[in-house]
Amino acid sequence: MKIGVHCSIRKGYKGVLYETKKLGCNCLQMFTHSPRIWKFSLPKKQEIEEFKFLRKKFNFSPLVIHVAYLPNPASSNKEIYYKTRDLLLLEFELTKLFSAEYLVMHPGSYSESSSLEEGIRNIVKSIDYCFKYIEDKFGDISFMLLLENVCGNGRKIGRTFEELSKIINLSKYKEHIGLCIDTAHAFSYGYDLRKEKIIVNIIDEIEKYIGIEKLKLIHLNDSKHELGSRIDRHYHIGKGNIGKDGFKLILKYFKKYPLILETPKEVGFDKISPKDKENVNFVKKILNLFS
Repeated sequence: MKIGVHCSIRKGYKGVLYETKKLGCNCLQMFTHSPRIWKFSLPKKQEIEEFKFLRKKFNFSPLVIHVAYLPNPASSNKEIYYKTRDLLLLEFELTKLFSAEYLVMHPGSYSESSSLEEGIRNIVKSIDYCFKYIEDKFGDISFMLLLENVCGNGRKIGRTFEELSKIINLSKYKEHIGLCIDTAHAFSYGYDLRKEKIIVNIIDEIEKYIGIEKLKLIHLNDSKHELGSRIDRHYHIGKGNIGKDGFKLILKYFKKYPLILETPKEVGFDKISPKDKENVNFVKKILNLFS
């Protein structure tokens, strides 16, 4: 059983690991920098080495790094596209330097004057450019990029697993690209995770278009809004519209995957959220039903 939380780097990189330990988790997700800025400096080598040493000591795995909020590799706006590509290069490099197993990315939104197909081509160009950079600089690629499904509002790409498969299959580096399912996003798009047949259909859809072996991670979140709302608002496990019975079904099928919670903190930026502990314990209680 692998369960973790998206932890803050507000107290430094080692602080993320101590927070993970305090929450009773054995894997984790983090940003490597503020998610709301375009430019930042790479951390010092000593910071990274101390983090890696402590992570090994605590035996936390996998380490998941999440791409910041700003990048949009699907954009046809040249300024946004190249700013995105530059930032993604840093994200890819930090994933390598931190020895993380996974880098999670939202595919982005195609431009109003563009099309879904062009947006997908732009995403693939960015991904391949970044992987080539890593390959050339380090000699190997030691992590997987995980594409995350989205709630589907506006022109966002990745609403369905068929859409995500088009990105993967067009890439020259598709062996290094996998899938992350966000339960809140899936529900808000229209996948009714409260029904077992829908979960089975999702698994079949992934197998048909991508291959179930490409599924590596679950973002385990309840949804504050109703089925098909296409509004991305995460909520506490079992207390949103998916509900406790929905998560019993989800975990019945996906318990073998690392589970990362991105539920609301409801505390100040400088504090560890007691809600995280409540959500983790709630998920563990459900998982114990299957042991």
